[in-house]
Amino acid sequence: MDNWITVISFIYPHEAHLAKGKLESEGFEVVIKDELTVQVNNFYSNAIGGVKLLVKEADYENALQLLIESGYIKEKIREPNKVFMQFDKLTSKLPLIGKSIIELRIIILVALILIILSFLLYFLLLLPTPK
Repeated sequence: MDNWITVISFIYPHEAHLAKGKLESEGFEVVIKDELTVQVNNFYSNAIGGVKLLVKEADYENALQLLIESGYIKEKIREPNKVFMQFDKLTSKLPLIGKSIIELRIIILVALILIILSFLLYFLLLLPTPK
């Protein structure tokens, strides 16, 4: 299964559909994410990061360049962080948390590490010291 990556996000669904039409006319496979959530209430758009336009990871560079040339992207956006992309690949297959957003996965894993370290420290302090 191909990995999908967000090229750009929009505040309103109709903006995403215009860019989707441009990309599809050039032969890209495109998916729109969070469209229905924003249609329920427009104020949700900023809270969830907007309506996202996703393309296959292999097509990312070409789709980004096409959107820049077409004027959908005024300035070149930052490249995705390679550390976060690697973390996403490693943790996306974990049971229970693999389907959640990457920020939540980071918080959960940091919390688990802190809990484990606190238990280890607690039990190390309880051990009797030799006399």
